Amino acid sequence: MKIKVVYHSMTGNTKKVAETIAAAVNVTAEDISKNKELSEPVDLLFIGDGIYFGGISKATKKFIDNLKSDYVKNVAVFGTNGGQEKGVVKMKDMLAKKGFNVIDEDFRCKGQAWFIMNRKHPDEKDLKDASDFAVRIMGL
Repeated sequence: MKIKVVYHSMTGNTKKVAETIAAAVNVTAEDISKNKELSEPVDLLFIGDGIYFGGISKATKKFIDNLKSDYVKNVAVFGTNGGQEKGVVKMKDMLAKKGFNVIDEDFRCKGQAWFIMNRKHPDEKDLKDASDFAVRIMGL
């Protein structure tokens, strides 16, 4: 099975989760800003972003806009957030509108924001949950 993990992270929270997911499925997580589009087809794409004020980054929007539906069989979405989680739903909606098979289960966890909110997140439990999520999704 060909698997890819891509992410956007401004503060490092989503990068930690992406690297954990990637390790669980034996691939390397790649920054979306360095991957304008996929260079080869994949069976499973994990895509994640840090959610800021309920939205996703321009880099992630652009990546999804450039994504070819014939290159991806299944997509799993993940994200970190300071408060609002709506961005994960936005990513799933964008992908579904383009005709991708978006896996119902997604992964969300808190990420430290503004130095005071969600301190020490993602923590060990969050990362274990992310790893378990990746293994479950691979088994589908």
